[in-house]
Amino acid sequence: MTTTVELIEEQVRRRPERTAVICGDARLSFRGLWAGAEAVARELAARGGAPGDTVAVLGPGNERFMTAVLGVWLAGMSWTPLDPAWPAQRLRHVLADTGAPAVLDTGSPAGGPEPGGVPVLDVATLMETGGAAGGHRPGGDDLAYVIYTSGSTGAPKGVCVAHGPLAAHLTGAVEAYGLADDDVLLSFSAPAFDATVMEMWAGLVAGGTVVLRGRALWTGPQLFERVRAHGVTYVGCTTAYFETFFGEELSASQQAAIGGLRGIFFGGEAPSAAVVRRWASGPLGHIPLCNGYGPTEAVIAATRYWIRQGWNGGDQVPIGTCVPGHEAVVLDEDGREAAAGATGELHLGGVCVARGYLNRPDLTAQRFVRLPGRTGVFYRTGDLVTRRDGQLYFVGRVDRQVKIRGFRIEPEEIEVVLRGLEQVRGAVVGVGRGPSGRERLVAHVVPDGPVDSAGFAASVRAALRTRLPAYMVPEAIEVRAELPLGATGKVDRAKVLAGAEET
Repeated sequence: MTTTVELIEEQVRRRPERTAVICGDARLSFRGLWAGAEAVARELAARGGAPGDTVAVLGPGNERFMTAVLGVWLAGMSWTPLDPAWPAQRLRHVLADTGAPAVLDTGSPAGGPEPGGVPVLDVATLMETGGAAGGHRPGGDDLAYVIYTSGSTGAPKGVCVAHGPLAAHLTGAVEAYGLADDDVLLSFSAPAFDATVMEMWAGLVAGGTVVLRGRALWTGPQLFERVRAHGVTYVGCTTAYFETFFGEELSASQQAAIGGLRGIFFGGEAPSAAVVRRWASGPLGHIPLCNGYGPTEAVIAATRYWIRQGWNGGDQVPIGTCVPGHEAVVLDEDGREAAAGATGELHLGGVCVARGYLNRPDLTAQRFVRLPGRTGVFYRTGDLVTRRDGQLYFVGRVDRQVKIRGFRIEPEEIEVVLRGLEQVRGAVVGVGRGPSGRERLVAHVVPDGPVDSAGFAASVRAALRTRLPAYMVPEAIEVRAELPLGATGKVDRAKVLAGAEET
């Protein structure tokens, strides 16, 4: 079974002097990336690291981060990302859960977290030493990385992905997105977000170049200038970043700077149909957009949907069809395959499925299951979807269903309708308490431009009444300038809804 290490090594042999990674003023050729990774692998082995260990990688997504990850793989180990912005309790949990023998620091800010009791190695220093690595080349069944996602108990859970499924996803992504050796891919997401794995490594697997933003969160003008300066052909980012930077009306100079893009990938949450529709019908509509969907457990992006010039698909952007290497099955409440147009829980299988949860055999058994008449393991996503005209559409979460006045309601279903309104850019719906203490639906809505709050709320409520049953129309419409983003670049729903009790 092919591994990512083998795929990258092939590009090192074929184009050693080609620029592989750019971050700020730093540039690494394929040969330079490999040499730095060998130095990291040698140091890990010298310190007693063993194949199968999970090493923590701390810091921003820069050229040292990619060197550290490749070095961990060359040592036969797996890695887990540590975000310097995480609270100390989460950092300690990840280090204890993985039993990490070392932390590779790729440039965390001064005064950042100090993992107690675990040796911290400076990657920049290791890269200067050079030298060949002994190490242990991983096989397809060996663990590649562990990425932590939120857990229902409050403690994050580590998703374990092996090399074989990762390599299968990356080669499938190269095919699905049409990546080639002349492409330059900008990775704008945070390293703790698993989509970054695809953004960082798919471009290199194709023989192209990856541009990283590092620690700084660029402004729109900075992003556009870097796209122009580096000849970027594809941008990968979260949906929230796309809507922030590309959802505004762009100037002529900004349009010129990014007019050569071959595509923009985004994912992590449902996009605004209004923003997507405006893009597709605007001056940059020749640049296709790709809406990706997939939980960490199904190895990054399991499905994708291309939005091309002139798209006018209604109030919701589909999550589309499967990326090669993935398989989607929709089951109803009785465990039977749901009919077209019916809603059911999405199960994802194929060769690209995670191994399970680290140190959680109970939860692994609950979520990674076998289906009658089908081969392999499927991940129960907990996501409700429907299939129409061959495309999958996200409906909501099984575990976010709420009950208001006797009615069972999927908040995400309301969010989908809200994001389909021309005047709405973003929305989060949850349950809050009114002045009487009674529970009610509250919609936190970001308008698509300056508005009068009272008039905007009234128009939104009126539009919802024409699209939803009365019991699904939120009693309260909270107009917000923006929705806060979490460390991964997705909307921080918990933070948005924390104030709902007081509305």
